[in-house]
Amino acid sequence: MGAFTIGGDELTSHWRKTFHTRIVQHNVRVAALYYRRIHGKRLAQLLGLKPAELEAEIASMVSDGSVYAKIDRPGDIIRFAAKKTPEAVLSDWASDISSLLDLVESTTHLIHKENMTQ
Repeated sequence: MGAFTIGGDELTSHWRKTFHTRIVQHNVRVAALYYRRIHGKRLAQLLGLKPAELEAEIASMVSDGSVYAKIDRPGDIIRFAAKKTPEAVLSDWASDISSLLDLVESTTHLIHKENMTQ
C-alpha cells in the first residue's frame, strides 16, 4: 500500500476512501447479477458493511443509474430485478418457444437424414 502514502495524509485518505467506495460499488453490481431479492442485513454481512452504509451506497448507485434496485425498508429486502410487464413475459415466452421449435425441426431433419443413409 505504498502507493497510497505518496502526497500526504489528506490525499492518502481521499484515495483510500475512493478505492473502498469503488470496491463496494463493484460488489453491489456483482450481487445484483446473482440475486433478485436479498435481505439487506444479509447483503451487508456478505459485503462486510453496516446496513446503513450499504443502503446509502445502493441509493447513490440507483440515483446515478449504475444499478436497478428497490429497497423495502420495513421488510429489509432489496430487490435488484425489475418486474417484467406482461408483454415482455409473453415476448420472452414466444422467443423460447421459437428456439425450441427450431431445435425440434433440426433434430427431425437429422433423424430423417440418418434414416435415408441406412
